[in-house]
Parts: sequence; C-alpha cells; structure tokens
Amino acid sequence: MKFNYKNICLAALAACSVTACDLDTAPTTSLEANAVFKNLENADRVIRGSWNYIFNSGSTYASIGYGAIMINDDFAGSDVVRTTSYGYSSSYNLTNGYGRGEINDVMWDMVYDPINNCNAVIKNIDGISGDQTEKNRIKGQAYATRGFLYMLLASHYSFAIDKDPDAVCVPIYTEPTDYDMATTGKPAASVSEVYEQALNDLKWGYDLIPEDYNRGSNATDQYKIDHTVVTGLRARASLYARKWEDAYKYADEAMKLKNSYLMSEAEYKSGFNNALNKEWMWGYSCTLDDNLPAYNFYYKDTTTPGGGYTNFNTDPYFKELFDKNDYRRDLFKWGLNTGYGECAMLNYKFLFADINNMLGDVIMMRVAEMYLIKTEAAAHISGKTGEAQTLLKELRDARMKEGFESPAVTATGDELLKEIWLERRKELWGEGFSLTDIIRNQQSVERKKFEKYAMADITHDSKGQEIRTPKLDENGDVILAPEDASDEYKEKNCMLISGHPTLKFPDGSDFEVNSKYYLFRITEKEELQNQNLYNDHPKLSIYR
Repeated sequence: MKFNYKNICLAALAACSVTACDLDTAPTTSLEANAVFKNLENADRVIRGSWNYIFNSGSTYASIGYGAIMINDDFAGSDVVRTTSYGYSSSYNLTNGYGRGEINDVMWDMVYDPINNCNAVIKNIDGISGDQTEKNRIKGQAYATRGFLYMLLASHYSFAIDKDPDAVCVPIYTEPTDYDMATTGKPAASVSEVYEQALNDLKWGYDLIPEDYNRGSNATDQYKIDHTVVTGLRARASLYARKWEDAYKYADEAMKLKNSYLMSEAEYKSGFNNALNKEWMWGYSCTLDDNLPAYNFYYKDTTTPGGGYTNFNTDPYFKELFDKNDYRRDLFKWGLNTGYGECAMLNYKFLFADINNMLGDVIMMRVAEMYLIKTEAAAHISGKTGEAQTLLKELRDARMKEGFESPAVTATGDELLKEIWLERRKELWGEGFSLTDIIRNQQSVERKKFEKYAMADITHDSKGQEIRTPKLDENGDVILAPEDASDEYKEKNCMLISGHPTLKFPDGSDFEVNSKYYLFRITEKEELQNQNLYNDHPKLSIYR
C-alpha cells in the first residue's frame, strides 16, 4: 500500500485545483491536513479528487482506473472473446490478478489512496465550521466511497464469503496513515471482516447523505453518490456478503427510488454511453477536458469507424442463450472489427458517443441490476420463490421485442438460481460483473471451442487485397457453409469463423471452481513493506 505519512494522499487531491470540468486530472503537490480542511468546499474537493483518482489513475492506456478493472473482470469470464490487438491479454488469459499483472497493481493503489483520503475527511470534517446538512452529505459520501472500495477489495482478493469466512483478504484502514502505521502496516483482515467494514460504511453513508440531496442534472455530476446510489450499493454489498434479507430490502428500495424504470429497446441499443440515461443510477461522464476514462471505449466499441483496439468481442455460444425475440440478441453480429479487421462476433452494446473527441460515459449501476439482486435474494428467502419467478419474467419481458412475451418461469431451488445467474450474464454483459459473479457463486469459467465455416462476401481493397466478410441472414445470424461442402468449395466461397482462443488455465489445466487464477493477489510491495500482513490470518496456501 502506498503511504504518505501524515499528509493526505495528493494524487486524489487533484481536484483542489478546480477546473471547468470539476475533476482535474493533474496531480498537485503535498498538502498538510490542517491546510486542506479549513472549509467545507475543500473537504468536498477531497471527495471529488478521490473519484478523479479512481477513474484516471493507471500505468498504461489499458489500465485506466476503475473502468479498466471492469473490463478486466469481463475479459476474465466466459462470455467476452478477445481478438489479437493491444490490451488485456493477461486479463483474458487469467494471468493478471494471480500473476500480479498491471491491473492488480493499479487496483491496489487505485483503492487504498482514495480510502486514505476518505479517512481524512471522516476524521477532520466535524471540526470544520459550516452548514450541518452539508457536513453530513460530504461525510456520508466519504463513508459510502470507502464502503464501495472495501466491497471492491472483498469481492476480488478472496473467494466467496461462504467458502471460508475467515480466509485472509486485505488490510482495513479507518484512520489517516501516520508515520508508525506507514512503517509497519496493519494485518490483513478476513473476507468477512472486510465485507462487514464495507456494509457498515455504506450504512453510515446511507444515514448521513440527505434523502433530498440532489446532485443535479449535469452528466458530469452523475458519479456523485446520492441516496439512491448508496441504497443500491447496500443492495450490491449485501448480495455479495450473502445477506439476503438486506439485499432484497435495499434493491427494492432502490428500484422504487427510480420508479423501477427499465430502458426501452431504442435506449438499450443507443450505445451505453450516456450517464443521463433514465435507467442509469450511477455513471461517470467524461468531457473534452477530462476524457481519459473514455479511452476504455477503444477496447469495448468494436464497430465504430475509427475505433482503435476493438478487442471486446462476444462468444458465439453466448448469443444463442438469448430468445429469438429478445432484442438484446441483435447486439451481437459477425463482422470485421474496425481496429484490426479481424473477423469476430462483434458487440454493438458499447458505442462511442463521440469518437472524434473520445467521449463516452462509464456505466456503474442501473435499475436492471437492482431487479436481479432483488430476484436472487428472493430466491434465497423462504416463501418468496413465486416473487423471484415473477421478477425474473418481468425483466425478461422488458427485453422482448414489441408484441412478444417471454416464457413463464417455473424453475425452483437451484434451477431457479441458475436461471437468475444466467440472466445476470445476459443483462449485465460487458458491465464488469463476470469475474465477481464467478467468485461469489463458486462457479467456473465456461469456454468451449467454436470453429465453423461461414459463407463469405468477397470484396477487394484499394490495393486489390481480398477481404472476406461473413454473410448474414435477415436476422443478423451468420449463414453457415453447407454441411457437405468440399474443402475446395470452402476455400473459394467461405471463411473460418471462431470464438474463444483460450480454453484452459495458464498451467494447461481445465477451468474449475475456486481457482487461484480468479483472484487478485496482494501486491509484492505490500508483502515486502507490511511487517504485520499475515499476523491475524495466514497467507493462502495457493500462494505459498
């Protein structure tokens, strides 16, 4: 963990230099706490600066802040196929977290530096004169931010809480670091303790942030945690910690706060790039002066002309999980990606809002996730199976094309849970939940080989080079070569299309549940600097 002794972490204090975009990306020099916390505006800037750091810190273009963590988590799962361009190869091959790759190191600093800032706000704000309601709001956002970050740690650095509640996770810091703490460090807490800290922080945030606090209608303010967001975070953290009654309660409350609004087909297909979307509860919006987080779209947008890496593609088997009349199915089509011209099943879910100025907003929470949390929690609560079935069908119906209805949900018990988990994969594809769900549900990555010959449209570029693109039918599905087609026919008229290139763990073993390859690993520098790291909970045997 990076320490700055008695000073507040300065990377996160970048917002003390206010610019038109509210979140300046350039770090400032070190500032003493008593100089920073002289008024409420400066305290508020610390929170704004913390979120600036969460979204802008990183070591490469493929590791820019929290957006990169979400992309990493989807590449590490079952349903995103990576084509051969720059970025996220170690994420897709599952060597990043366990192998302490760049995303792992970025995650550690990205989380602990802002935690230290939140600790400073919580400690100092009561001594600042000013309006008590405003104090409560700022303090509540500090607690909520810290709770979100501890939830992020708990869900990545340990297996599911019910596998081993006492397993080592990460250190918990609730005070600004001082010299003694910086030179010794705190012991790592258990996964149960880290989740408990996250849940307590989110409760304090929930109690302190005024229900009538309005972050405004500007897209660039939608990252600020209001009462609706902290309610949704309580639902999410409770789900991960397997506290079903609380997950149900807060998901239900969050849905009501947003009038249970679900996107229309047109909204769903508009590119997932607008923080003012009525279903979005929480998002990070970029501007011309603050567009670095939107660089992530160069990986996720595979279809917009002028795109860069465009390697965030789809498992062909995944598309087949959707009902033929589900409009989400239309978001996945075979073609040549715009970056490297590789044939893949492209995704049309994520599109630049403005590629010329590198703009696109980052989704962090929306109402559909609350539906799914409430549904999963209900499936675990005695007497609520029927409600879980109804909620699942309601969400599915909302994703059907006009005039169509989804089939009735009749599954119960474990089979119902499997349907809910599958719906999470379908609805939240590409939004950063894949790896977390695999860990918390003690599931395995599922990838299988896909290689088929498709009929091809054949054209030529300006240099006369042949270009083959798969032919699609009226539904956007690929037209396969006749089963009895000869090799000569295939060579002349067809092209080979494929899915996942990586089908095993890095050591050559088959994918399995509770693998070390799913986990982020405590960084080497933390193990070297923190004398007390494993005093309370031993290092996991898989890392010895």
